[in-house]
Amino acid sequence: MKTYLFLSIFIYSCCNLSAQKTTITFNQYKGLTTNNKKVLDDVYHDMNDLNNHYFDLVSQSEKESLQHLKLLKLAKARIQKVTDYYTKNLQIEEKNLVVIYGSQYPILSLYKPKSRLTASGKIVLEENDRQCFDYYTDSNNPITSGNGNKFYFPPNAFETLNGKQIINQNIDICIWEFMDKKTLIYSGLTTDANGEMLETAGSFYIEATYNGEELKLRRGESYTVEMASKKSFPDMFTYYGGNKDGIIDWNVNKNEPAIYNTTSQYELDEEVEINIEQQQYDEYGDVIEGDQNSVWDAPFGEYDEEPINFYEMTAGKLGWINCDRFYEVKNTSALAIRVNTDAQMVVRLVFRDINSVMPAYSNSNHYDQYEVNGIPKGEKVLLLAYSVKDDNAVFGYKEIVIGENEVENISLNSLSKTRFKSAVSELLSFNN
Repeated sequence: MKTYLFLSIFIYSCCNLSAQKTTITFNQYKGLTTNNKKVLDDVYHDMNDLNNHYFDLVSQSEKESLQHLKLLKLAKARIQKVTDYYTKNLQIEEKNLVVIYGSQYPILSLYKPKSRLTASGKIVLEENDRQCFDYYTDSNNPITSGNGNKFYFPPNAFETLNGKQIINQNIDICIWEFMDKKTLIYSGLTTDANGEMLETAGSFYIEATYNGEELKLRRGESYTVEMASKKSFPDMFTYYGGNKDGIIDWNVNKNEPAIYNTTSQYELDEEVEINIEQQQYDEYGDVIEGDQNSVWDAPFGEYDEEPINFYEMTAGKLGWINCDRFYEVKNTSALAIRVNTDAQMVVRLVFRDINSVMPAYSNSNHYDQYEVNGIPKGEKVLLLAYSVKDDNAVFGYKEIVIGENEVENISLNSLSKTRFKSAVSELLSFNN
């Protein structure tokens, strides 16, 4: 017992040299006041990971006027109230709240462990967004999606998961397209690769089945996707996605660059035969009756149409693919986002001038806080926080400039799922 008491006094004395300390008092029968709760919240949010903070639960006047047993009882009662608040309201584990003895009265030690960051949100593939096509495996014709993207599959390039090739059969190919920031948000998709920022030209999820059985591409086969794009970058590649903590994390294949091309809207598929009437004239300039028509082979096409710019990418797998590039961030910044709820939210940074949507990561030490690092300072961002369940949604947003504030606060409001989608569409329809 003497050894334990000595260690407690020693630990308390050492920690006082390096850790911060707050004195907080209140009526132990009435409990914590609103101001007390704010102090406790701020203390924990402002603490660095792997640090301690100490609470003195009696005032100087109480120390001078109260006897030891009274101080002991008073401190213990207040410690219990503070402990209950931290464990119930901030979900702090009890093992990180320790009562330290070694003086006239006990004090409370609050420890902040190393935080775990988890990407917020989950992937949602809605049935209404699925486009399915009846496709003959020996066909040379492309599949054209609702957004005008073209998918060229080699003849008989599919097989079952057991390796049985599907030859000259009708199969089902289903495609989900994510060609703008709005569809990225609705689906929960983001544009990052292992935490690094990407700029995208478009993402897809592709699946193929034969009589309900899942198919894959045969080894060595690849297909081509053509997608319209107004921007041209030389460092675009095919990326493949995998599920990581509920969201899709992208990995580049540097052997599959995306090539930027230009074509006329109406390509010349073949030469057509055009009959042109050649008039014949006599020596007086009059038309001779019964003239013969001559035939002239000439290409026919619309040459005055606006050219279309597009990326041509190849892929050797089905599933999640996209056409992306790493976005070089020269001046980075970090950001913490606080929302007015402890419920799990989806938090996204939608860049106004870059075709990128980045996830914020929930902090295991703070259920109302989300963080993101390595983002470009000075960029305009639409900050979104939301949760959708059935036909209901909770939603908040804020227009910010990265680097102006270290912490941004978002307040949430309840609305319908339909209104949520409409609000997101409205917010993305203009740039500030």
